[in-house]
Amino acid sequence: MLFIKELKKTVCSLVFLVLVLAIFVFANSQDVLDFSQEPITCPEPGGAYGTHTKEVPEVIMPAAFERLLVEYRVNGYSAYPIGFYKKVRLSEGKKEEMASVLAALTGIEASVIREMSGDALYGLTLREDITYEEFLEQAEIADQLIGGGSSYCRTYLKNFGRVPVTYEEAAAQYELCKSKDRFTGAYARYFCDYMGIMLSVLPVFSAVSLCLKDTRAGISSLVYSRRVSSLKLILARYLAVCLAVVLPVLVLAYVSNMSIWRYYEGMALDYLAPLKYTLGWLLPSVMISVAVGMFFTVLTGTPIAIAIQGLWWFIDVNTGIAGIDGAYGLFRLSPRHNTLRNTQGFLDGLRNLASNRLLMAGSAMLLVLAAAAVYEQKRRGNLGGSKRTKRLFTAGTDCDSESAA
Repeated sequence: MLFIKELKKTVCSLVFLVLVLAIFVFANSQDVLDFSQEPITCPEPGGAYGTHTKEVPEVIMPAAFERLLVEYRVNGYSAYPIGFYKKVRLSEGKKEEMASVLAALTGIEASVIREMSGDALYGLTLREDITYEEFLEQAEIADQLIGGGSSYCRTYLKNFGRVPVTYEEAAAQYELCKSKDRFTGAYARYFCDYMGIMLSVLPVFSAVSLCLKDTRAGISSLVYSRRVSSLKLILARYLAVCLAVVLPVLVLAYVSNMSIWRYYEGMALDYLAPLKYTLGWLLPSVMISVAVGMFFTVLTGTPIAIAIQGLWWFIDVNTGIAGIDGAYGLFRLSPRHNTLRNTQGFLDGLRNLASNRLLMAGSAMLLVLAAAAVYEQKRRGNLGGSKRTKRLFTAGTDCDSESAA
């Protein structure tokens, strides 16, 4: 059977073995294989329940203002314009505009603020009559002066609203975890948060390796002449890689989840949670990573797919930092939920998460169909293999050789 043959080729390859080892090492290093030290317990009155971000103007405004004063004094602003950290220094012109922002926030003339230096700036305080809407407007201006992605954009501004979790909130979180997640769902989701990072990029290596295997073995022409249809061959390879990657992850998901079952004896646990989250949360990430690998490898005959998927992954991981406790954007490669709690946040974003996962799975299938179409054209001799693409990669080498000569 074609599928079994492709599955054997995938599982027996060195690339796949390294992939599985990397997944295990990463999971173990992030402490998501053993939750025995992290039971979710019912909160007791009078305890400390941690903190969380909340849009409380009385907390956000003074904290953000204090941070702005510090950064204005040293003329050094932290920003993440495209998800990557950047230290921004303002020109004299923009520094004067930032002084105007501080003037609007404090009620002091901008010319006076520009003359201030050192500790004198720390004596500034917010206007007593300033509204939250006014503050947001000035914060947006400050963010634009910095170039976007600063601490004062709407995405990050809420991080200044760090407040203690009350007993009532902690008790409500526990009840949601008990009734909706049935405990196991919370651990399965946390496991997927970390695993999604790796499974959004590692499978591309197996896909590229499998597609290039025929070329390396010098039997491309033999494969092209087979009677089996291009669609059937590409689908067999695609499903083989997806299954090979997902099965060991599913095993690890159950190993992880089973580590806490003993804490909840007698309670109605969801024993299918690891399966449901692995298939619903992680499989689409595997699917798109494998699909990108197969399409661009079939198209170009080169491992360029690794660079393409790697770049997408790198940008996605960095931009996901802002919503690490629950980021379910439509175009997210790897959704984030880096907490055992926040069940309500998960429920609120469930529709977005489902849309995202369906989009990734659908896009993956379109890429697979496109790969099959390209493969069929190559078998018919309508496409000249990967000669043009390879010339792009070898052109630089040839130029260097000629220069050396």
